[in-house]
Amino acid sequence: MRKFSENNSFANFLNGYPGLVSCDAPAEEINYCQLSIDSRTITPGALYVSLRGENHDGHDFALSALEKGASAVVVEDGWWALHRTEYPVFADHSTRMPVIIVHDSLDFLQQLGAWHRRQFDVPVIGITGSNGKTTTREMIATVLEQRYTVFRSSGNKNNHIGLPLMLLQLDDNIDVAVLELGTNHPGEIALLANLAKPTAAVITNIGKGHIGFFGTEAAVYHEKTALFDAVSAKQPIFVNVEDKYLKNYPLNGRNVVTVGWDKSCKIWATPDGQDKLGCPRFLLNGKQAIQLKIPGQHNIMNALMAAAIGFEWGLTDQEIADALQSFVPTNQRMQLIEKNGILIINDAYNANPNSMHAAIRYLSDLPCDGKRIAVLGDMLELGEFSDSEHAQLGKMIAQTHVDILFTYGTAARLIHDSAVEIAGDSIIAKWCESHEEIGRELNQVLSTGDALLLKGSRGMRIEAVLNYIKF
Repeated sequence: MRKFSENNSFANFLNGYPGLVSCDAPAEEINYCQLSIDSRTITPGALYVSLRGENHDGHDFALSALEKGASAVVVEDGWWALHRTEYPVFADHSTRMPVIIVHDSLDFLQQLGAWHRRQFDVPVIGITGSNGKTTTREMIATVLEQRYTVFRSSGNKNNHIGLPLMLLQLDDNIDVAVLELGTNHPGEIALLANLAKPTAAVITNIGKGHIGFFGTEAAVYHEKTALFDAVSAKQPIFVNVEDKYLKNYPLNGRNVVTVGWDKSCKIWATPDGQDKLGCPRFLLNGKQAIQLKIPGQHNIMNALMAAAIGFEWGLTDQEIADALQSFVPTNQRMQLIEKNGILIINDAYNANPNSMHAAIRYLSDLPCDGKRIAVLGDMLELGEFSDSEHAQLGKMIAQTHVDILFTYGTAARLIHDSAVEIAGDSIIAKWCESHEEIGRELNQVLSTGDALLLKGSRGMRIEAVLNYIKF
């Protein structure tokens, strides 16, 4: 069971939680070994929180969670009023599985996560930005692990549901936590920062991701910098001064660590070429040579942020260099895979205009004996800017060294049309209706020495194309 001291027991949280309607067992009797929002993962002793989603209502599985041995379930009062008769009543109250009834189960999860975080005096590094959040998070964790026990966000658990789940995993064995904060609607960063209480803040950059929900990049800037606003003046904020928005963030009275290309920055880099796979080299602060294993010049800035954190936590130049040079990307984020002489750049986890342009620039500049092939899907959540951004991407591709272009998705047709309009016969391009169709087309053109880029928003699942390629 999850262990709490007398002064920070779950009962204390429950009795002090303003959204509690009722609990059919004394709070002191409720303990749990883990918390779950997915009834399929319930093990005996778990606490199950019923959340409402777009496609499913977790309340529908609350009874199943109890039957699997959950120590308690959390449900909303409106749902409980309609469904309470479905729950078994145990004659022996001491063995009864309690139902915790609240006004809002999502708020319960968030406030429990925030309460749990407050039980630990552990440094929390909060990370947000339009591009590179996850890569920077992983780089920072890799650097700090040279000397510390590090907890980091896992997967894409960076939103109003995922972050509380991460906070609930903090414990006394952790020296520092590295947490990613994501947003696609105004006000989310402020909410998440209030839950996580970061003691240091990193913003990678300001771009067009989710701009359909914000309207302008200036609004994205306002949203992202809520993370800087959430830390005290004495706590460090790490500022990318190469970003046209972040460089104007008011720094007076703040503990600022500047990161950029110029020697005037506290942490700076001098690019020093790249290897045959396009993985960049640079000099850190003019003296420490670092060769990255992740492609793209834009990843130097992500590495600089990780180095800045490392220096702030007392690591040496060599420790930082060793960590960054060992870092290998995973999870379809500029992931390099070689199959039968073909280089696959799997960057299919997500996409927005800024990251798309960066990936295309990388592909275009990559030393390549064969063809440069791009397989691109829709960039989602761009709202009224969708048509113009997809068309602009196509125009950009037409002016690069990309030889073949396959696109998939309604909006991605504009990438195809714009590229063909400008490039004409100098590019082979086709809009496809399925992953399988793209696979068939690739099987006709792929050969040894080619470089293949896969990229699109998560909902497009462009990586599925690989299932249809005959290597």
